[in-house]
Amino acid sequence: MSEGVLPVAVIGLGAFGRRTLEALAECSCARLAGVADRDARRAEEAGREFNVPFYTDNRQLLLSARPKAVFLATPPMHAPDLLEACLEMEMHVWKEAPLGRNLSEAAAFVRRFEERKLLLAVGTQRRFAETYRLAHRRRDRVGEVFLARAEYLFNWGAELRWRGDKQSAGGGALLELGCHPIDLLIWMLGLPEQVYGVIARENSPNGENPRPPHDTDDTVSALLRYGGNRTANVVASRVSGPVREELALHGRDGSITANGDTCVIRNSDGDVLDHLRDDSPPDVVFRRQAEAFLDAVQADTPNGRYACSAAENLLTHAVIDAIYLSHRTGQPERPADQLRMNGFEPADCLKHSLTVE
Repeated sequence: MSEGVLPVAVIGLGAFGRRTLEALAECSCARLAGVADRDARRAEEAGREFNVPFYTDNRQLLLSARPKAVFLATPPMHAPDLLEACLEMEMHVWKEAPLGRNLSEAAAFVRRFEERKLLLAVGTQRRFAETYRLAHRRRDRVGEVFLARAEYLFNWGAELRWRGDKQSAGGGALLELGCHPIDLLIWMLGLPEQVYGVIARENSPNGENPRPPHDTDDTVSALLRYGGNRTANVVASRVSGPVREELALHGRDGSITANGDTCVIRNSDGDVLDHLRDDSPPDVVFRRQAEAFLDAVQADTPNGRYACSAAENLLTHAVIDAIYLSHRTGQPERPADQLRMNGFEPADCLKHSLTVE
């Protein structure tokens, strides 16, 4: 970590914002300059607990605290105005995933920050977990991967609020949950050539846990096709519990299975070659992510490389947009085409890429 302490602020104090706040409080490279949340009680509680100024007006926080970096964890519909405010005040931003409500919005964010030579990173926390890091380092151990599987299941319950409104959220299970397993697959295998997907929405008022009317998706199943007939399957649902996440890579010489707690590497006969169990609390992963971002800010190299850049995250958005399109057209779609329609080539998205090991 580079020497120096940076003033930072957190906007949005829900679950992810709170974890980020707790992580930043443990970072020797950061000084909490303020927090903000539209919920006055939540803002005051956090401010008093961490002994920092607190606000319900996000712009007032930026004007008064003048942080060097802002950690943004608000609902998606509030992000455009907040990111523009940070741009006006020349502040670097870490944003909770997803980057945008769609690829077009995300691409616009990337362009604006590139123009102002400011860093914009996305909260793809799993890249900082020891288990997924091991899977990434050892993926060549299993030979060429011919099949990958990634899933994220989570029962959100009936109280969707803004998550049930497409204009506010952008999407449902595919965008909010699916962005994480898709990001891991891209990190491990690169951008797929084609995707085919089917999404479902449960609007039934009946049943044990009735779901109110909404226009965002609840479940997605997608097939990602790579060159050489290599494939990956992605499943995401917000109507199935308990919480379950898993990534699996199957190669000619063995397999790797990983989640947030464990990573197991096996040979082709199924014998365990390596095993890692990580019992670290979630704040450790958030702290690693925050420190990596602040280190990049401190280095002051806006055209250099840093982990989880927004430009790289456009690859994930391109896959997500292509899956949504595939559901509408009933045929495979190409993520690279979605990027090009938004003015980006796949290689453009990797110019800041820095592997987290």
